[in-house]
Amino acid sequence: MTYYLADTSAWNRSGRVFGRWSELVESGRLLLCVPVRLELLYSSRKNDYDGLARDLDGFTHLPLDARAEAAALRAQQRLATTSQHRGPAVTDLLIAGIAEANNVALLHYDRHFDMIVRATGQPAQWLAKRGSLD
Repeated sequence: MTYYLADTSAWNRSGRVFGRWSELVESGRLLLCVPVRLELLYSSRKNDYDGLARDLDGFTHLPLDARAEAAALRAQQRLATTSQHRGPAVTDLLIAGIAEANNVALLHYDRHFDMIVRATGQPAQWLAKRGSLD
């Protein structure tokens, strides 16, 4: 069974692929990490913040630890060899590093993750076909 760390890009479009998203949530295969949690809460309204924070508490959180930091740094270094290190945001590198360090697939809807995945070889999947949810 595949577990997924969903990037904010996937969370923001989850309502457009409700069936797939709800299946991942209900099966416990959708995971969260601090960088994604921070991005989601950053975008919330003042009155929605506490409720969203409680909802996010229900997900298994993967750690931003030394292994994840090392994976993010390796990815950036590999991207630098082809002058692509300025493409993905630092947060994207950290999220991908957390997924890689925990051996889970990265679920996203962001072309920058394609760059990271080419450099790392880690498993990743678009939430839906690229361009289909724009």
